[in-house]
Amino acid sequence: MAIPRTIMLLVFTLTVIVGYSQKIFQADSPAEAQVKVFAVEDPDEADLWVCFVWEEVELTRTGLWMDMRFAHEADVIIFFVDEEKGSDLKIWLVDTIEESKWIKNEKKKLLSIKKEPK
Repeated sequence: MAIPRTIMLLVFTLTVIVGYSQKIFQADSPAEAQVKVFAVEDPDEADLWVCFVWEEVELTRTGLWMDMRFAHEADVIIFFVDEEKGSDLKIWLVDTIEESKWIKNEKKKLLSIKKEPK
């Protein structure tokens, strides 16, 4: 039995959305984090331009992060570090959804982490 084209398209679209936008949880310490993040002061130094969104329906493209209240709700657990040398990922915060994007594609693998179930 063939899967209807619309169902395949829907599954593909949802996979793309989940793969590029993220539900994040901010850990209390670096040891609890899967990815250590540093917010740069110059956009040219960033790996990713990030825009924080407030509604799950807004998670539609690369670089959109939604801060979750609980770790079990998140796709990835991050910790903001104070020094660049201690970071895995450098971000530049942008004001609009349209500005969010990957600058360094080789860093994409850092955000494909799924938190292990407890």
